[in-house]
Amino acid sequence: MQKDEHALQREYWSAADPEHLRWQTGNAYIAETEAQLLDQVAASPGERFLEIGCGEGANLRNLAPRVAGAALFAVDFSLQKAILVVSAGVPAACADATWLPFAGSTFDSVLVRDLLHHVPDRAAVLSEAARVLKPGGRLTVIEPNGKNPIMAAMALAIRAERGMLASSPERALAEARAAGLIDLSVLPRQPLPVSRIVLHYRLGAPSLARIPFARAVLRAVESAARFLPRPLWGYFVLRGRRAPRGP
Repeated sequence: MQKDEHALQREYWSAADPEHLRWQTGNAYIAETEAQLLDQVAASPGERFLEIGCGEGANLRNLAPRVAGAALFAVDFSLQKAILVVSAGVPAACADATWLPFAGSTFDSVLVRDLLHHVPDRAAVLSEAARVLKPGGRLTVIEPNGKNPIMAAMALAIRAERGMLASSPERALAEARAAGLIDLSVLPRQPLPVSRIVLHYRLGAPSLARIPFARAVLRAVESAARFLPRPLWGYFVLRGRRAPRGP
Protein backbone atom coordinates (compact mmCIF):
# COMPACT_ATOMS: atom_id res chain seq x y z
CA MET A 1 0.00 0.00 0.00
CA GLN A 2 1.52 3.31 -1.12
CA LYS A 3 1.80 6.39 1.11
CA ASP A 4 -0.96 8.24 -0.74
CA GLU A 5 -3.21 5.21 -0.30
CA HIS A 6 -2.46 5.15 3.43
CA ALA A 7 -3.36 8.85 3.66
CA LEU A 8 -6.64 8.12 1.88
CA GLN A 9 -7.44 5.39 4.37
CA ARG A 10 -6.80 7.62 7.38
CA GLU A 11 -8.87 10.45 5.92
CA TYR A 12 -11.77 8.18 4.93
CA TRP A 13 -12.03 6.38 8.28
CA SER A 14 -11.09 9.17 10.71
CA ALA A 15 -14.60 10.49 11.42
CA ALA A 16 -16.99 8.65 13.71
CA ASP A 17 -20.13 7.37 11.99
CA PRO A 18 -22.94 6.91 14.55
CA GLU A 19 -25.30 5.82 11.76
CA HIS A 20 -22.97 2.92 10.97
CA LEU A 21 -22.98 1.95 14.65
CA ARG A 22 -26.78 2.01 14.76
CA TRP A 23 -26.92 -0.14 11.62
CA GLN A 24 -24.55 -2.78 12.99
CA THR A 25 -26.25 -2.97 16.37
CA GLY A 26 -29.83 -1.80 15.81
CA ASN A 27 -30.83 -3.34 12.48
CA ALA A 28 -32.14 -6.70 13.69
CA TYR A 29 -31.05 -8.70 10.64
CA ILE A 30 -27.58 -7.17 10.41
CA ALA A 31 -27.02 -7.38 14.18
CA GLU A 32 -27.82 -11.10 14.00
CA THR A 33 -25.31 -11.68 11.20
CA GLU A 34 -22.74 -9.60 13.10
CA ALA A 35 -23.20 -11.73 16.21
CA GLN A 36 -22.77 -14.88 14.15
CA LEU A 37 -19.59 -13.51 12.60
CA LEU A 38 -18.21 -12.91 16.09
CA ASP A 39 -19.18 -16.33 17.43
CA GLN A 40 -15.56 -17.46 17.84
CA VAL A 41 -14.74 -14.51 20.10
CA ALA A 42 -15.18 -14.69 23.86
CA ALA A 43 -13.60 -13.69 27.15
CA SER A 44 -14.28 -15.17 30.56
CA PRO A 45 -15.04 -13.16 33.70
CA GLY A 46 -11.83 -11.68 35.07
CA GLU A 47 -9.98 -11.89 31.74
CA ARG A 48 -8.64 -8.83 29.91
CA PHE A 49 -9.97 -8.32 26.39
CA LEU A 50 -8.69 -5.85 23.77
CA GLU A 51 -10.13 -4.85 20.41
CA ILE A 52 -7.61 -3.28 18.04
CA GLY A 53 -9.34 -1.02 15.52
CA CYS A 54 -12.59 -0.79 17.46
CA GLY A 55 -14.31 1.74 15.19
CA GLU A 56 -17.49 3.05 16.78
CA GLY A 57 -17.69 0.07 19.12
CA ALA A 58 -20.25 -2.13 17.36
CA ASN A 59 -18.27 -5.33 17.87
CA LEU A 60 -17.99 -4.67 21.60
CA ARG A 61 -21.75 -4.14 21.84
CA ASN A 62 -22.60 -7.23 19.82
CA LEU A 63 -20.10 -9.25 21.88
CA ALA A 64 -21.55 -8.12 25.22
CA PRO A 65 -23.10 -11.49 26.20
CA ARG A 66 -19.85 -13.35 25.47
CA VAL A 67 -17.48 -10.97 27.24
CA ALA A 68 -19.61 -10.25 30.31
CA GLY A 69 -17.41 -9.95 33.36
CA ALA A 70 -14.22 -9.43 31.36
CA ALA A 71 -12.23 -6.20 31.57
CA LEU A 72 -12.69 -4.57 28.15
CA PHE A 73 -10.27 -2.21 26.40
CA ALA A 74 -10.16 -0.79 22.89
CA VAL A 75 -7.96 1.25 20.58
CA ASP A 76 -8.56 3.09 17.32
CA PHE A 77 -6.47 5.58 15.36
CA SER A 78 -9.55 7.87 15.18
CA LEU A 79 -9.95 10.11 18.22
CA GLN A 80 -13.64 10.62 17.40
CA LYS A 81 -14.29 6.89 17.41
CA ALA A 82 -12.29 6.31 20.59
CA ILE A 83 -14.34 9.02 22.33
CA LEU A 84 -17.57 7.37 21.16
CA VAL A 85 -16.44 4.04 22.62
CA VAL A 86 -15.47 5.69 25.91
CA SER A 87 -18.92 7.29 26.06
CA ALA A 88 -20.38 3.77 25.91
CA GLY A 89 -18.42 2.80 29.00
CA VAL A 90 -15.38 0.99 27.53
CA PRO A 91 -11.88 2.39 28.18
CA ALA A 92 -10.45 3.30 24.78
CA ALA A 93 -7.24 4.90 23.57
CA CYS A 94 -6.47 6.78 20.39
CA ALA A 95 -3.45 4.86 19.12
CA ASP A 96 -1.88 3.34 16.05
CA ALA A 97 -2.31 -0.42 15.75
CA THR A 98 1.43 -0.79 15.15
CA TRP A 99 2.34 0.99 18.40
CA LEU A 100 -0.06 0.00 21.16
CA PRO A 101 0.05 1.86 24.51
CA PHE A 102 0.09 -1.34 26.57
CA ALA A 103 2.82 -3.37 28.22
CA GLY A 104 3.60 -6.77 26.81
CA SER A 105 1.70 -9.83 28.04
CA THR A 106 -1.30 -7.75 29.14
CA PHE A 107 -4.36 -9.37 27.53
CA ASP A 108 -5.98 -12.80 27.54
CA SER A 109 -7.84 -12.21 24.27
CA VAL A 110 -7.38 -9.79 21.36
CA LEU A 111 -9.74 -9.10 18.45
CA VAL A 112 -8.67 -7.52 15.15
CA ARG A 113 -11.59 -7.12 12.77
CA ASP A 114 -11.72 -5.53 9.31
CA LEU A 115 -8.41 -3.78 9.91
CA LEU A 116 -5.58 -5.59 8.13
CA HIS A 117 -6.76 -4.70 4.64
CA HIS A 118 -6.65 -1.00 5.58
CA VAL A 119 -3.10 -0.75 6.93
CA PRO A 120 0.26 -0.48 5.14
CA ASP A 121 2.13 -2.71 7.61
CA ARG A 122 0.00 -5.74 8.37
CA ALA A 123 2.96 -7.61 9.88
CA ALA A 124 3.52 -4.87 12.45
CA VAL A 125 -0.15 -4.97 13.51
CA LEU A 126 -0.02 -8.72 14.08
CA SER A 127 3.31 -8.48 15.87
CA GLU A 128 1.88 -5.87 18.24
CA ALA A 129 -1.20 -8.01 18.83
CA ALA A 130 1.05 -10.95 19.69
CA ARG A 131 3.22 -8.77 21.94
CA VAL A 132 0.35 -7.60 24.16
CA LEU A 133 -1.11 -11.09 24.47
CA LYS A 134 -0.27 -13.08 27.57
CA PRO A 135 1.56 -16.36 26.90
CA GLY A 136 -1.17 -18.72 25.75
CA GLY A 137 -3.47 -15.75 25.04
CA ARG A 138 -5.93 -15.91 22.14
CA LEU A 139 -5.99 -13.82 18.96
CA THR A 140 -8.98 -13.61 16.61
CA VAL A 141 -8.66 -11.90 13.23
CA ILE A 142 -11.78 -11.36 11.12
CA GLU A 143 -11.28 -10.21 7.54
CA PRO A 144 -13.22 -10.06 4.27
CA ASN A 145 -12.21 -12.48 1.55
CA GLY A 146 -11.28 -10.69 -1.65
CA LYS A 147 -12.22 -13.75 -3.71
CA ASN A 148 -15.88 -13.37 -2.74
CA PRO A 149 -18.05 -11.65 -5.41
CA ILE A 150 -19.79 -9.35 -2.90
CA MET A 151 -16.54 -8.29 -1.25
CA ALA A 152 -14.79 -7.79 -4.59
CA ALA A 153 -17.67 -5.63 -5.84
CA MET A 154 -17.53 -3.47 -2.70
CA ALA A 155 -13.78 -3.11 -3.05
CA LEU A 156 -14.09 -1.97 -6.65
CA ALA A 157 -16.92 0.45 -5.83
CA ILE A 158 -15.25 2.08 -2.80
CA ARG A 159 -11.63 3.08 -3.19
CA ALA A 160 -10.99 3.00 0.57
CA GLU A 161 -11.99 -0.69 0.54
CA ARG A 162 -9.65 -1.58 -2.34
CA GLY A 163 -7.36 -3.49 0.02
CA MET A 164 -9.99 -6.22 0.26
CA LEU A 165 -8.97 -7.43 -3.18
CA ALA A 166 -5.68 -8.69 -1.71
CA SER A 167 -7.28 -10.11 1.42
CA SER A 168 -7.21 -13.90 1.71
CA PRO A 169 -7.05 -16.61 4.38
CA GLU A 170 -3.73 -17.85 3.01
CA ARG A 171 -2.10 -14.45 3.33
CA ALA A 172 -3.39 -13.88 6.86
CA LEU A 173 -2.26 -17.35 7.94
CA ALA A 174 1.26 -16.75 6.67
CA GLU A 175 1.42 -13.35 8.40
CA ALA A 176 0.12 -14.73 11.70
CA ARG A 177 2.64 -17.56 11.55
CA ALA A 178 5.43 -15.04 10.92
CA ALA A 179 4.26 -13.10 14.00
CA GLY A 180 4.95 -16.19 16.10
CA LEU A 181 1.36 -17.24 16.71
CA ILE A 182 0.62 -20.95 17.08
CA ASP A 183 -2.36 -23.32 16.84
CA LEU A 184 -3.62 -21.37 13.85
CA SER A 185 -6.93 -22.19 12.20
CA VAL A 186 -9.25 -20.49 9.71
CA LEU A 187 -13.04 -20.74 9.51
CA PRO A 188 -15.05 -19.43 6.54
CA ARG A 189 -18.11 -17.32 7.31
CA GLN A 190 -21.00 -15.71 5.39
CA PRO A 191 -20.81 -17.39 1.96
CA LEU A 192 -22.62 -14.61 0.07
CA PRO A 193 -23.55 -11.71 2.39
CA VAL A 194 -26.02 -9.97 0.07
CA SER A 195 -27.75 -8.45 3.10
CA ARG A 196 -24.74 -6.19 3.61
CA ILE A 197 -25.66 -4.48 0.33
CA VAL A 198 -29.45 -4.85 0.25
CA LEU A 199 -29.80 -3.57 3.83
CA HIS A 200 -26.85 -1.19 3.79
CA TYR A 201 -27.59 2.00 5.68
CA ARG A 202 -26.37 4.17 2.81
CA LEU A 203 -26.38 2.03 -0.34
CA GLY A 204 -29.48 -0.08 0.29
CA ALA A 205 -32.84 -0.13 2.06
CA PRO A 206 -32.23 -1.05 5.73
CA SER A 207 -35.94 -0.73 6.54
CA LEU A 208 -36.54 -3.96 4.60
CA ALA A 209 -35.24 -5.77 7.69
CA ARG A 210 -38.55 -4.94 9.38
CA ILE A 211 -40.55 -6.85 6.74
CA PRO A 212 -40.86 -10.59 7.51
CA PHE A 213 -41.04 -11.59 3.83
CA ALA A 214 -37.88 -9.60 2.99
CA ARG A 215 -36.03 -11.20 5.89
CA ALA A 216 -37.16 -14.65 4.76
CA VAL A 217 -35.94 -14.03 1.21
CA LEU A 218 -32.56 -12.79 2.41
CA ARG A 219 -32.14 -15.80 4.70
CA ALA A 220 -33.08 -18.16 1.87
CA VAL A 221 -30.59 -16.58 -0.54
CA GLU A 222 -27.75 -16.47 2.00
CA SER A 223 -28.48 -20.02 3.15
CA ALA A 224 -28.53 -21.36 -0.42
CA ALA A 225 -25.13 -19.74 -0.99
CA ARG A 226 -23.61 -22.25 1.45
CA PHE A 227 -23.05 -24.44 -1.58
CA LEU A 228 -20.37 -22.00 -2.77
CA PRO A 229 -16.86 -23.42 -2.38
CA ARG A 230 -15.56 -22.37 1.03
CA PRO A 231 -12.50 -20.57 -0.39
CA LEU A 232 -15.01 -18.11 -1.90
CA TRP A 233 -16.99 -17.32 1.26
CA GLY A 234 -17.31 -13.66 2.23
CA TYR A 235 -15.38 -13.59 5.50
CA PHE A 236 -12.81 -15.69 7.25
CA VAL A 237 -12.06 -15.95 10.96
CA LEU A 238 -8.45 -16.69 11.85
CA ARG A 239 -7.71 -17.91 15.35
CA GLY A 240 -4.38 -18.48 17.06
CA ARG A 241 -2.52 -18.24 20.33
CA ARG A 242 0.66 -16.72 21.60
CA ALA A 243 3.07 -19.52 22.48
CA PRO A 244 3.18 -20.27 26.21
CA ARG A 245 6.39 -19.63 28.06
CA GLY A 246 8.84 -22.51 28.14
CA PRO A 247 9.53 -24.49 31.31
